[in-house]
Amino acid sequence: MSALPVEWVLVIFYGPSAHRATYGRLGRSNSANKTYTKDYIQLSRKDEFIAAVKRFFPEANENSPAPLTYKWPTGTATGALVLRSADRPHLKWETTIGAPQVWRMSVAPSEATAETIPGDPSHLDIAAAENEFALLASRGAGQPYLIAIKLLGDPGTLHLRAYLADPSEEYAWAGMQLVPQDIQDLAAKTSQSSALAWSTITSGGVAANAEVNGALLQLTASENPESVIDALDVEAASALGIYLRSPGYGLFFDPSRNHDAWLKAAPLDEQLAASTSVYLDILEKRFPMVPQGDAAAETLEVSAEEVEAFRDQIEHENYEVADSHATVKTRGSAQRAFAEAVKTNYGHKCAITGIEKKDFLVASHIVPWSVDQSIRLDPSNGICLSLLVDRAFEKGYLIIKDDLTIWIDWDKVGTDEALRAQLLPYDEQMMVAPENCPPKLDYLQRRRALITAVG
Repeated sequence: MSALPVEWVLVIFYGPSAHRATYGRLGRSNSANKTYTKDYIQLSRKDEFIAAVKRFFPEANENSPAPLTYKWPTGTATGALVLRSADRPHLKWETTIGAPQVWRMSVAPSEATAETIPGDPSHLDIAAAENEFALLASRGAGQPYLIAIKLLGDPGTLHLRAYLADPSEEYAWAGMQLVPQDIQDLAAKTSQSSALAWSTITSGGVAANAEVNGALLQLTASENPESVIDALDVEAASALGIYLRSPGYGLFFDPSRNHDAWLKAAPLDEQLAASTSVYLDILEKRFPMVPQGDAAAETLEVSAEEVEAFRDQIEHENYEVADSHATVKTRGSAQRAFAEAVKTNYGHKCAITGIEKKDFLVASHIVPWSVDQSIRLDPSNGICLSLLVDRAFEKGYLIIKDDLTIWIDWDKVGTDEALRAQLLPYDEQMMVAPENCPPKLDYLQRRRALITAVG
């Protein structure tokens, strides 16, 4: 997965309170135990914190918890953001499961494990659990911090990590030096008595990968941009075009990586920014754009041999279509095989409107064709939609939440009353998902983040 723009970050000082909350519920049958019984991290009552939470997590209100998915590279957990309770606001998790694994102790944590904080998590005795916290410094863990990252346009997910300030060399793989300075400064504001700090981050656009950065350096140094672009392969040219249309700015985070997940986007060089339209024109002439929209792709010419080959790939769960081989005809052939699988899954019926006429149906990619070549044929990355709904989904007017509820962005619809009338019946309704290859949660979350990043 690529790095995505960050919108909000919460840092929690790992003191006795956080340790007791995340260690586990001890002595459940012992009424005398009031210490290890929490299934949440306490948050702030401050007005500015509540305002930020309501802004970035619109489902959160005083009457009901907002459901959350906690994510880290090797797992997920369900939870909730609770604004009003007998206690202060808090981040909750499933009581029977315990705190998210990424925030818990492990006897042998490493960069390959979900856990970062060293310690024995198996004690059932309060004194022994307390001693695990006391031993942290002697184990070389330094000062741990729990971090929650909210990505732009994804109000239902928090990406969780744990980092260590001033760790020994043994734990340098999780050191706070891997975190951007802005977040290090945020952590420095916390303490045992003031355990929380948070910040709104202004980020957006598309992060440049290594190939794009290399091409940009060459364009800056060359007086002949045509020669630089001519030397690119199809994949690098496509990535460069995507970046130039929406250059990234601010702070980015790659959910698939562990501690080295952060990227600070450098502003586009003024010389390059001034020549963007020139570079895009050269790219279009050198690499004619393969249609990205699914409705358009379903009208393209196909190769019978390629269609059959892509059907076989789908059957064997190989969903990649490499950019280096993606001609216009290949795009049409891949869409043909993909559409057959998706539309069959949905019984040749739009998952939102119920329309059944085949002339009005499209197999719509959740994570767009242009974004991830490894899942272009994955039926779980597709939804059968009618033409208007497909267009609304493609352009971000219609958004699908993790629970498959539809949300219409009325700000985008604006004053177009005819469009409003067309989309209103589906707002807050639930799409119909097939038993076979339903939409993957990860794909829906990536889609929402992408729509917000370019919107």
